[in-house]
Amino acid sequence: MAEKTVRKSVSLAVFLAVAADPGVPFRIVELAGRGIAADAAASRWVLEAGKPSLDGFVLADKLIDLGEREDQLVALWHEYGADEVGVVGFESRLTEIVTAMEMWVPVPEGPMEDFSVRLRRVPNTDG
Repeated sequence: MAEKTVRKSVSLAVFLAVAADPGVPFRIVELAGRGIAADAAASRWVLEAGKPSLDGFVLADKLIDLGEREDQLVALWHEYGADEVGVVGFESRLTEIVTAMEMWVPVPEGPMEDFSVRLRRVPNTDG
């Protein structure tokens, strides 16, 4: 039996942990939701637009930039869990990270072709 490939998103895991934490105010849960959407948009953009249209080095630079946001997010979550940063500081820094992630995906001018059909699995096929 072939193994199913599972994509793991560290950012998604952290945002889900933030949203599920009973100690965070609802405004931080909302930020986590925005982060989840930004992470999903980034993944989709890489698959649908980035890989097919960008030079490998340009795409790598963009992915490194996104990875730096992820590193900041993980560090912030650890600091919050260790009580090294309070709720106000956590919210402020999380807002900066989420906003940067939201702006990371280039928004094209005009209509864009919907490539999502390529990502959908068709039952009883290998693709």
